[in-house]
Amino acid sequence: MPAGRGHWEHHFAAGHGFHRPDAREIRLLGEALRPRRGARALDVGCGLGTYAAALAGLGYRTLAVDWADAAVAATRDRYADLEPRLEVARLDFEDATARLPRAAFDLVTMRLVFAFMADKEAAAERVRGLLAPGGTWVVTTPLAQWLPEDRRHIGLTAAEVGGLLGGWGRGHWYDLEPDGLRVFVLRAPAD
Repeated sequence: MPAGRGHWEHHFAAGHGFHRPDAREIRLLGEALRPRRGARALDVGCGLGTYAAALAGLGYRTLAVDWADAAVAATRDRYADLEPRLEVARLDFEDATARLPRAAFDLVTMRLVFAFMADKEAAAERVRGLLAPGGTWVVTTPLAQWLPEDRRHIGLTAAEVGGLLGGWGRGHWYDLEPDGLRVFVLRAPAD
């Protein structure tokens, strides 16, 4: 069973990260996205902010959100020098009443987050509504089939991957070795 908010509050308050991205992962992301300066990004489940800071470094004006107050505070403290390119807010993405601007983001990222969402279909629909035409959704996740039996709950099943891929204009994926993570890069139709 996935850990609850209390677990993550304690985890981040203690200064612990969660499988931080390395320089190679960020380089591959930049190659996959080919970001343009000033594009808007939303990083969902930012944790300690390393990925969100990397997005800002790639040129995105980034809004980093997390449901854990400790993660938000840590990200603000660690990356205060990146303001205004990096903004941080407490937000539970799965709360349908949580306000985010529609069609406002060129990029939405979920690194090691999507597998933990209770309603993946609703999360995907919300992402579609947040992306500007031609926007990109990047989901970085382990796949359940690559994990030991007792850890499969932190990865996506084949059926969940099928649901993730449905309804996108185009996209591709690549693997991060030896981390055992798959990165899905999904592009919304340009309209």
